[in-house]
Amino acid sequence: MKPKDKILESSFALFREKGFQATGIAEILERAGAYKKTLYDHFKSKDDIGFEYLNYLSEQQRIVMLKVLSKANDMSDFIDKWVNFIVRNQRNTSRKDCPIALFSGEISHLNQFDSYRNRAVQHVLETVEVCILKFEPNLRADLVKSLSYELYMSYLGGLRLYALTKDRKVIERMKAQMIQSAQRLIKS
Repeated sequence: MKPKDKILESSFALFREKGFQATGIAEILERAGAYKKTLYDHFKSKDDIGFEYLNYLSEQQRIVMLKVLSKANDMSDFIDKWVNFIVRNQRNTSRKDCPIALFSGEISHLNQFDSYRNRAVQHVLETVEVCILKFEPNLRADLVKSLSYELYMSYLGGLRLYALTKDRKVIERMKAQMIQSAQRLIKS
């Protein structure tokens, strides 16, 4: 593995485990087995690694959604499979919540991340739109956009509440709300 990739892999793992603010450059270097000079050959600062992390997180969400999409029979089935995948994934991490939301919450006070955060969210919303259009190719553009926002907001809110309560019923309510939103807007 190339030094830059080792640094990114180590950084991403530490950001997931401890959070961005609690992760130091020294820890990143130690885990990557790299030197400070190597890090600064590839990145100006830890913020640059954070920018890469946001891109990575949004691309990972895209990959997951498209994988789920390839196995879904209709919009409700897609939502069901997407939520089930998310919940299975939540079991494997100590930091339960949407990874983009977790990271964005940590860096919300750092203005240098605003455009990267907005780009990451937009990338996810565009992916949700692709998923909607697979099953509803004739849906008006404004309804596709509206539904993508509703689905993503339900996902974010549901995961946050699940992270707080650990109540499995929250996930079922989130799923039902997402399916109802899809059915309502598709009938419009």
